[in-house]
Amino acid sequence: MTATHASVDAGAPRRVESGRVDAARWEVAAAALCLVQFSEPFFAALAQSQGATDPPGYARIFFLPVYAFLGWVIWRQARTAAQTALAVPLLIGMLALAGLSTLWSIDSGGTLRRSVWLGLTMGFGLYLAWRYEWPKLVTVIAGAFVVLIAGSLLVGALAPSIGRMTFEHPGAWSGLWTHKNTLGGIMALGVCVCVAASVVEPQRRLLWLGAALGAFALVLLSTSKTALLASLLGLAVMGACALARQGPLQTVLVSAAALASVVIGVSIVTLAPDLVVAVIGRDLTLTGRTDIWEAAAPAVAAQPWFGYGYYAFWLPDNGPAFWVREAVAWEVASAHSSWLEMALGMGRIGVALFALQLVATLWRGAGAVARSDAGLWAPAFLAAFAMYTLSESHALQANNLFWTIYVAVAARLALDARA
Repeated sequence: MTATHASVDAGAPRRVESGRVDAARWEVAAAALCLVQFSEPFFAALAQSQGATDPPGYARIFFLPVYAFLGWVIWRQARTAAQTALAVPLLIGMLALAGLSTLWSIDSGGTLRRSVWLGLTMGFGLYLAWRYEWPKLVTVIAGAFVVLIAGSLLVGALAPSIGRMTFEHPGAWSGLWTHKNTLGGIMALGVCVCVAASVVEPQRRLLWLGAALGAFALVLLSTSKTALLASLLGLAVMGACALARQGPLQTVLVSAAALASVVIGVSIVTLAPDLVVAVIGRDLTLTGRTDIWEAAAPAVAAQPWFGYGYYAFWLPDNGPAFWVREAVAWEVASAHSSWLEMALGMGRIGVALFALQLVATLWRGAGAVARSDAGLWAPAFLAAFAMYTLSESHALQANNLFWTIYVAVAARLALDARA
């Protein structure tokens, strides 16, 4: 073999390896951008600034590349996709129940469409779980948040008519979305995941910590007290997990402190709820949420076992939601509680499936504290998500960033447990 041929042959493996690395980088970037789209950014905020109540119809076109990417990765790794789905039977059971509810839904067409979107949303979450181990999963999610953080800062600063609220909460930042609470809730997750990314990828620590500071600034600019609490809760859980990994004595101290915090918190909420809502700047109705819950209670009692069909309760103008809207005197579009939303859509069976799935995932998340890669962020995200299920309808929602990430975390923990 000549020297020329030898050099060519030696260079070929390097070129192949380089091509694989480039392809992996492109896939990571594509996955992060797809995750950005699941928050449905910008177009709803743009529509609101123009006086419209819904995003323009063409906004859904931007999901087509996401679904195409999802189809490609499933086709490429169909066996792995199936194995991942089998690892989370309760999640798949919830999806199946949502689809079956088309049979008794009060708006079967709406339920069918949203069930398909829900399946695609959960499929992307499963893809994140099977494709990426914890360090890379954290950085992919953090990369998506960098885009959302930068976009919200730019829109809020340069286009305040779009990025800030003008009617309901004048001056509060809403960023790439229609409401300050949406911005605050998403940025609360961004604070924790960017801090976690700085731990698992120390060579880019300054980038991730800068993004975390930007996310926290947006939490403050949103004026959302719930988001501020979620941010602090997530950081506290991450700090506690880091301390617990230092040794058995620290683990005991952290466990005792956590138990004491739960007991004290439950006692205060039970005995002095007015003190709690005064601290967070709310009233005892939690900004009207309890009024919605009270008005929707008779509807739950009327269809206790199977509900009105997945996401169907709020769709017909002359349906049972009419009486809820009459009672609260505004055009409420969700239950503002994942548990109540589940009861309205899929009854007690849906609530039971979700409760079992959430408990199993929280248990696995607590067990992941000992892991250096998942032990910081996974428990922090799950704590924030569990808190948000009480006041927001994020669980089992199609095209929802919270639910997409939850599916990814739940499936990744399940795969770890199987391994």
